[in-house]
Amino acid sequence: MSSLNREERQTLRSVQAHLHATMLEAQTLVEQLGTVDVYFHPTNPDPKHNCVTPHKGVAWIRREDLHDAFLGLERLGRLPRLVFQDALFPDAFRQQLHLMGLAPEFEQVVMIYRPMHGPGLPDEIARGRLPHLFDDDITTRLAETRADLAVWARVFRAGYYNTETLHIDAEIVAPLMADVAADKRAYVLAYYQNTPLGAARVCLRPPTAELEAVVTAPLWRGMGLEIALISTAVRAAASRSCAPIFTIAPPEDYTRLYRRLGFIDLSHVLTYWVPDETEAGLLNVNALPSQGEILR
Repeated sequence: MSSLNREERQTLRSVQAHLHATMLEAQTLVEQLGTVDVYFHPTNPDPKHNCVTPHKGVAWIRREDLHDAFLGLERLGRLPRLVFQDALFPDAFRQQLHLMGLAPEFEQVVMIYRPMHGPGLPDEIARGRLPHLFDDDITTRLAETRADLAVWARVFRAGYYNTETLHIDAEIVAPLMADVAADKRAYVLAYYQNTPLGAARVCLRPPTAELEAVVTAPLWRGMGLEIALISTAVRAAASRSCAPIFTIAPPEDYTRLYRRLGFIDLSHVLTYWVPDETEAGLLNVNALPSQGEILR
């Protein structure tokens, strides 16, 4: 069984509830099939919106339930995947999945902001907490006006998709404005000598908050903008009484930076799938009738 204490398990349950609410907000459908829950999005094929998860509170899943859920997703044109947080399940759970014919596809680390407190030397580089000052040439601010959010969208696209966009359509800015007005998300811009070169987004669901994205212009990575973005985003969430503040699977080269700024590894989100269903035996047995509305 996991060595997490009670508080840490409650933290992970809060993370689960936050992610569940985010998917529902994105119009993802969810249905319980016995010991599992099935997520399906009618138009978005993103795997995180189309997957199976163990139902809350279970320590194992029935083969028949997983079989039905996977078949249902296949009929809806989605590649079946099982997603769960390893720290909430005993080691025997993964052994059970192996016997069912599933294999790990990939894993993502869950990092929680849990800073170290205490005095520091005047010239010491802070470790395990957010810095109080940035490079003199770097500034940040929350994007809250229509003009600032258009700039945010342009910088985000340049960093995330490596694509320069000179014009941002109004329909792209409108949902960002709605998020800000409802205090659902905070959008952070980072500037180097007054030039916008970094963008971050944090999803606010008090008492939890997720740092969803941190990007910089391709040629400006590792120049200190990421530190400023993460610090400003975390403080924006903390000012709204959010705790825990978490992020899932930052880019590999950012993981060490997150730890330096006060994030710790608490769990992993594991994704399992059937790599070859003709050999696995999970999906090629006679199916039980699929249950529920979204799987019919």
